Parts: sequence; C-alpha cells; structure tokens
Amino acid sequence: MTTVLFVALATADPAGGYRASFPDLPGCDLSAVDLAELLLAARRTLSAQLQRLADAGETWPKPTPIEAVTLPPGAIPVLVDVAVDDTPVRVNISLGERLVQRLDAAAEARGMTRSGFIAQAVRVSLGERGPANDFDAATRRMQEELANLGRKINDSIGPGSAFSRRMSELDEQVYEGVRKAADSVSAAMARRREASRAAADAGAEPRA
Repeated sequence: MTTVLFVALATADPAGGYRASFPDLPGCDLSAVDLAELLLAARRTLSAQLQRLADAGETWPKPTPIEAVTLPPGAIPVLVDVAVDDTPVRVNISLGERLVQRLDAAAEARGMTRSGFIAQAVRVSLGERGPANDFDAATRRMQEELANLGRKINDSIGPGSAFSRRMSELDEQVYEGVRKAADSVSAAMARRREASRAAADAGAEPRA
C-alpha cells in the first residue's frame, strides 16, 4: 500500500462552514460544517475519486507540489493523504446483501471505499499491518492537521491579520465619513436656524 498526497484548497464559506477543492482533480469539490469534518470529507472524496479513475481505467494525475499551487484569494492549501493500493485489478465476488450493507457502512465510517476496505480486511487476515490500523497515529496526525489549519485560518482572517486590520481601517473610514456628514448636516441646520432668526428679528423692527 502506498500513501499519496494531493493539495486541497480550503476556504471559509460565507454561508457557514468550509469548502475545499482539489486543483489536480477538477470537479472534485466538497464542503463541511467544521475543520475536522472537512479533513475527513477531503480524504473520503479524494479516495473515492481516485477509485473512480482506476475503475474507469484512467491514470491518476500527478500531484502538484504544494509550493507550486496557485492560491486564490482567501484560500489555504491543505495536504490530504490517502493510502492506496498498487495498480488495481478488477475482480467479481458475491456477498450477501446484508453483509454488503454492513461492509459499506464500515468503509464509509473509516473514509474508505468498498474496494479499499475489502483489501485492508484481506491484509489484516494475512497478518499484514497497514496504516489504517494505526489509530493512535492517525488521531495524532488529525490533531496536528487541525492545529495547523486553525493557525493558518487565524493568520489569514483572525485578530491581528491583514484582513482584520483592513476591516478595522474600513470601519474607521466609514465612521469618519459618517461623522463628517453629520457635522455638515448639523452646521447647515445651524446656519438655517440663524438665518431664520435673523429674518424674524428684521421683520419685528418698528417702522420709522
């Protein structure tokens, strides 16, 4: 089994949650409500897309190095890793319907395809140890990725970031504009009251 790495571009969704896409796999998009689910969904989506390409007899695209990926405004690059088999060979097997349902549920819970889950089960039965069995390592890796992604997002849009400073400057500009407009209106109203008062005083003077 081999681990492959593809770059995903994560962005905050204005409507809530997060979105991600793979530049090397056009149309391979996903969304999630939080960062943890985003990373899990990215692995599931990437694994499923690579499996679809293999099933269709198509070659996988060569992953673009993270430093060579062009970043759109507001996007954060995230390395997504999945464990894949060697060149897949199609086989036909027959299983009971309920067993297939349980198989699919277990595979989905682990972010794996049906074929990948079956292949891993065979390895375990043969006494091999794959990366999918190392739960502690996977948990630590997930925690590290979440922490790194959180720091990147905080650096991009959190307090003290360029985005935050720009928004503060914009708030100050808007406030200053409103203040000047209010001062202009107040001054105009004061002049109008003064003119009205002067006209009233002039009309009240006795005639000679």
